[in-house]
Amino acid sequence: MNKFRMFLQLNIILFFVFASTIFCKANPQTDGSGRIVYNFDGNWKFKLGDDVKASAFSFKDDSWRKLNVPHDWSIEGAYNKNNPAGVEGAFLPTGIGWYRKAFNWQPNWQNKNVRIQFDGVYCNSTVWINGIKLGTRPNGYIGFSYDLTPYLKKGLNIIAVKVDHSKAPSGRWYTGSGIYRHVRVIATEKIYVPENGLLISTPEIKNTEAVIKTDLDIDNGTTSDKTISVFYNIIAKNGEVQVRNEKNLTLKKGTNKLNFNLNLKNPLLWSTETPNLYKLKVEVKEGSKTWDVYESNFGVRSISFSADKGFLLNGVKTILKGVGNHQDGGAVGVAVPYDVLYNRLVMLKQMGCNAIRTTHNPFAPEFYDLCDQMGFLVMDEAFDGWEKPKAEYDYGLYFEDWWRKDLGDFIKRDFNHPCVIIWSIGNEIKGYTDETQQKLISFVKAIDTSRPVSQGRSYFTKGVDLAGFNGHGEYKGALEEFHKKNPDKPVIGTEMTHGLQTRNVYRTQTKYRMRDYPAPWEKGEKFSSIQDKVFWQDDLTKNEVFTNINPIYHSSYDNDLIRMSIRDYWRTTKDLTYFLGGFRWTGFDYLGESFAWPARTMNYGVIDLANFPTDSYYLYQSLWTDKPMVHLLPNWTLTGKEGVEIPVIAYTNADTAELFLNGKSLGEKPMTEDYRILWKVPYAPGQLKVIAKKNGKVVATDVQNTASEAYTFSVKKIAKPMLANQADVAQIEISIIDKKGNEVPYANNLINFEVTGPGKLIGVENGDVLDLSSSKGSQRKAFNGKCLALVQSTDKPGEIKIKISAKNLVSKQLIIPVGKTVNSSETSL
Repeated sequence: MNKFRMFLQLNIILFFVFASTIFCKANPQTDGSGRIVYNFDGNWKFKLGDDVKASAFSFKDDSWRKLNVPHDWSIEGAYNKNNPAGVEGAFLPTGIGWYRKAFNWQPNWQNKNVRIQFDGVYCNSTVWINGIKLGTRPNGYIGFSYDLTPYLKKGLNIIAVKVDHSKAPSGRWYTGSGIYRHVRVIATEKIYVPENGLLISTPEIKNTEAVIKTDLDIDNGTTSDKTISVFYNIIAKNGEVQVRNEKNLTLKKGTNKLNFNLNLKNPLLWSTETPNLYKLKVEVKEGSKTWDVYESNFGVRSISFSADKGFLLNGVKTILKGVGNHQDGGAVGVAVPYDVLYNRLVMLKQMGCNAIRTTHNPFAPEFYDLCDQMGFLVMDEAFDGWEKPKAEYDYGLYFEDWWRKDLGDFIKRDFNHPCVIIWSIGNEIKGYTDETQQKLISFVKAIDTSRPVSQGRSYFTKGVDLAGFNGHGEYKGALEEFHKKNPDKPVIGTEMTHGLQTRNVYRTQTKYRMRDYPAPWEKGEKFSSIQDKVFWQDDLTKNEVFTNINPIYHSSYDNDLIRMSIRDYWRTTKDLTYFLGGFRWTGFDYLGESFAWPARTMNYGVIDLANFPTDSYYLYQSLWTDKPMVHLLPNWTLTGKEGVEIPVIAYTNADTAELFLNGKSLGEKPMTEDYRILWKVPYAPGQLKVIAKKNGKVVATDVQNTASEAYTFSVKKIAKPMLANQADVAQIEISIIDKKGNEVPYANNLINFEVTGPGKLIGVENGDVLDLSSSKGSQRKAFNGKCLALVQSTDKPGEIKIKISAKNLVSKQLIIPVGKTVNSSETSL
């Protein structure tokens, strides 16, 4: 565990050194010639509530709260059973919020176009500039922009944004509320490349050359035609220009479309193992005058999908070892800082995950940038449902009027990302028609024919390119039966498999959801109707060893099932040629979609809300990675169980494992297709140790020690070197330990956090789905021995001091240096 965290931290540092110098963004860059991009995140004012005085026309905002965006006001509120978001929205508040920002007109905007660009506002946002309404956007998951040029005044200008999330639930999971993604202002000349105006694909790849296809839009807002030159530059990650071509043309007034192919010699291919990226820099010039410079990253890679060969990435068969995730980040809600997102993706990468499904909506732009850089494959999902709402006030109310605009913006926004390999047009669509499905598919194909189209739970329709299986795919023989009837249709597990687990909770009796804790939609149904279809798993013991456990918590023995276990899934699908792989539900626990108050979610994730891995994380790691590892469970602090036979399990990718209790060998056993090694051990306090061997040599070990009374804290910091940029975040992981340094697995002490210096506490979390205390407070109980704190830098350099204390425990202090900011390619406005 310690080695994993050290490796994680090293990877974070190395990544940010790389990311800060190369390919920081896929969006247009500030270069001083033609285009200027301003960071518009800072210095907003916010008011919760729809007071008529707090309108777009009022300048009386002195009493409003000052903050930076991204911002999610729902996560700041109190959990309440009566909040209208209900089980879907984790019982957190919604409402109406107002944001206002004052900014000065810039002299270099003279004769330029100025636009404001929002990456995402949830939901039903209306934007004004100087009291003039610019527009409304219902969709909370896709970015949008407005032209400010006609309404700007020399001197002070006011942007106002009303976010109307008064009607809830608006989704089947926690959605958050507010301007929860980044905002920027972009100034361009009258001749410019519009937003998402450059589409890049790689239709032909050979060993020595790749064809880079470009589709470029150029807007000519001048009063006459122009004779211009467009320079195309392909730049490698070392900064060297690999290709430079020029195209001369007459630019008509209005929008002009250019199609141009470039030939790249000896391309470095993008893959999950070697995510090589290039940058295409487009310069629009008229003589010596530069009208615009527009840049986008891209990767050279080929993809193909078939029932006889599976999924081929660059001609190599690749199994999708994926997870589905919602976009929230636990303690921070949906306003997820870059560092928090990156840390979560590192954890998935180290688990062996190579693919992510964006459930069930577009994610923030930086997510796709990171997936490009880290080598994740993405099933990119546009909608949860279509015409018919699935939650009372969801996007279905606006679908007919908005789907073309939203879907078009979504496809073009993410088109250039090599990580995106599949478009998903929906999930478990309620009452849809083949006509609507075909409209959406045709719309996508009109923009992009290089990627297949699928949707969650689409195995009963012939319209999609890939048949998507959710829960139905987990029944015995379901995939095989489909393949017999549809031998040419590739199959993907859009949600496979499901399971539940709570960190450090164990039961030796197998449980099935419909039989033992039915979901609301399963109540009244008989388990006997599916008993012969599920994958049966025997109990680990005749009688339950671990009693008196709250039924909301789930066993981490991989025996708290819905239809099949993780091991059953891998055993039955890994060798199916027509099965491309799947997306486990889920990678991380997410807020909302709870079964009942007071649970804020269910433990579907293999990583909990506090970013702590469950035992299932290591089971996947043993199946999906080659680096030698072994993981031992359960914990070995089982006071009162002396002499009771405990099932002890090792997950490993080695050949054999040998178990020792207090130095005495309990036997060496081989790994089989059971994908676990099991011993029955009468409990005795002390040390439980496992040694994994490959080809007879020890390659990995793991230890579980019996802990005594809680004494102090073990503190781990996961962070890159922090800067005074109001953005960097340190992830502080706290474990309660005894005097010998052993983790106390059932400690639940109330931990206090005191942060001084140039930092602020932005989130506390413990992973307990029943803990309804605020994630924005300064204290949190440990849950099963652990707690998380997130600390963000301010705009001042210096030392952040974090004091961690609890009653009757020895306090700890952590000091984090914060350096001065370096020059940025973006100017703040």
